[in-house]
Amino acid sequence: MACSLRDLIRRFRRSNADWNQLADKIAIQLNDTHPSMAVPELMRILLDEAGLGWDQAWGVTQKSLAYTNHTLLPEALEKWPVAWFEQLLPRHLEIIFEINRRFLDEMRARFPGDEGRLARVSLIEEGPEKKVRMANLAIVGSHSTNGLRRFTRACCARHGERPGGDFPDRFSNRTNGVTPRRWLLLANSPLARTITDAIGDGWITNLGELPQTQTMGRRLQFSGKNSSSQNELPRQSLPTG
Repeated sequence: MACSLRDLIRRFRRSNADWNQLADKIAIQLNDTHPSMAVPELMRILLDEAGLGWDQAWGVTQKSLAYTNHTLLPEALEKWPVAWFEQLLPRHLEIIFEINRRFLDEMRARFPGDEGRLARVSLIEEGPEKKVRMANLAIVGSHSTNGLRRFTRACCARHGERPGGDFPDRFSNRTNGVTPRRWLLLANSPLARTITDAIGDGWITNLGELPQTQTMGRRLQFSGKNSSSQNELPRQSLPTG
């Protein structure tokens, strides 16, 4: 992650002197919580090396980063012990604490007296072993969170410790259906043409249109074309013995 950021910034600085243009030139997608450290690392670079003030650095960071979540399973919602940061990355921990302080001040102003909410959305999980909630860090440190629609609902409704419910405008579900659409377009182009002939090309960007292929009046015609499309696919010889 640190090497990728360093390379992106090196290339950006070749022809750009204005740090405010960083988000116009690059887009950094955090794929689940594994690369969430990009938030404090980019802040560290902008604060300590570029010499920007906090507000400017934070604005550039949020605009440059976006976060994708694929599942609510623990491996995609990591929590890293604060002790690790204290030993290995103390400067990054300082930045995370400051991000959290400012974020909680904002939440406290929006929801006065609701200390329970603050504890749930905090970037730091209190307890016998304090931990950094990496999903919260990614959400707060980015301008957009995308994932499955089911994830978004669950995140906002059932998992109150995530700050998603307080920033509904940041959530979208752009990943849903990408793999089936790409498979049809790239691996089975005859079937893709058949679908487009039957219902138009809107399904390419909206998988929800595919059920139209099952409507009465098209079913027999579509099924016949589908059989022809399957027969057009090249046959692959399989090894024997």
